Amino acid sequence: MMSSLVNSKSRFSIPGYLVGPFLILIVAMIYGSLGSEYFLQPSSIVFNTGRYIEIGLLALALTFVIINGDIDLSVASTLAASAGVLAKLFESGVPIVWCCVASVFTGFILGLLNGLIVIKFGLPSLVVTLATLALYRGLTQVMLGDGVVADYPESFVGFDQRLVIGGSPGLPAPLALFIVASIIFYYILHRSNYGLKNIMSGSNPSSSNFSGISVNNVRLIAFALSGTVAGVCAVMITSRLGSTISNVGLGLELLAITAVVLGGTDIFGGRGAISGTVVALFAIMAVREALVIQDINGQVQDAAIGLLLILTVLVPRIRSYYVEQRNRKKRFNESQTRT
Repeated sequence: MMSSLVNSKSRFSIPGYLVGPFLILIVAMIYGSLGSEYFLQPSSIVFNTGRYIEIGLLALALTFVIINGDIDLSVASTLAASAGVLAKLFESGVPIVWCCVASVFTGFILGLLNGLIVIKFGLPSLVVTLATLALYRGLTQVMLGDGVVADYPESFVGFDQRLVIGGSPGLPAPLALFIVASIIFYYILHRSNYGLKNIMSGSNPSSSNFSGISVNNVRLIAFALSGTVAGVCAVMITSRLGSTISNVGLGLELLAITAVVLGGTDIFGGRGAISGTVVALFAIMAVREALVIQDINGQVQDAAIGLLLILTVLVPRIRSYYVEQRNRKKRFNESQTRT
C-alpha cells in the first residue's frame, strides 16, 4: 500500500529538466512584480507574449535540430531573407497571399540548403550555419538595401492584435498559434516514429544507421523544418511590425537557442523535450520583461540572456562530473571493503 502511494506521488513530480526554467520563471516574476503592480496581471502577461511568439516557434523547430546534435545559427537570417522575399514580391504587385506562400517556401529552401551542405559535404553544422547566417542576412541587405517596405494591406497587418477568444485578457491569435504548434511538435517528437528516430540519431548516430534509421534523412528533415518555421515567422513578424527592413529578426537566434537549451535539450544531442522548450520560453520572456519593468537597459538584458545560456550548458556538465566522481569513489570504497 505504501509503495503504491509513493509511486502515485512520483508520477506528479516535476521532471529535472523543468526545475531550472521554473525557478527562473518564479524569480523573474517576483522581481518584475516589485517594479510594477501590473506585471502579474493576466492581461499584461498575455499582451507581452506577442513579441516572443516568433522566438517560441523558432525554438520549437530548433529543438529537433539540436536533439540531432546539430545547430542552426542561421534561423534569424533565414527569417530575414524570407521576409525580404515577401517584401520584394509585394512591391512588384504580387497579391499578399502569394507573398506569404513565397516567404514560407523560401524558408523551406534555405533550411533544406543548410541541411544538404552539412550532410553532403560532411561539414559541422556550426560552421555551415554560421556562414549562412552571414550569407542570408547579406542577401536580405542586397534585396532591401537601407529602405523600408511598408503600406501592407490592412487585412494583413496586425495579426498580433487579433483575438481568437475575446474578453479580458482574451486569447491573441499568435499565442493560440503557438499553443497549437506546441501540441503538434510535442506529438511529433514524443509520439511519432520520426521523433523516436530523431532522439536515437542524436544519441548514437552509428548505431542508428546500423539499425536501419537513415540518420542523414532525419537531420535533413529537421533543418528543412527549421527553415520552414522561420518562413512562417517572417510572415508573422512582417504582419506585427507592418513593415520590412533588412535587419528584421536580428539576434533572435540567440534567444531561440537559449530557450531550447534552457529547456533541457542537450546541446550535444540525444535528449530534449518540447515541454522544456515551452517553459523556458516563458522564463526568458519573464526575465526580459522584468528587466524592462526595472528600467534595465538592453545591453544588460542581452548579457543576462547570455549568462543564462552559459549556465544552462555549464551547470549540467559540472553536476554530471561530480556525480560521476562520487560514483567512482563509491565503487572504489566498495571494492576496498570486499578485499
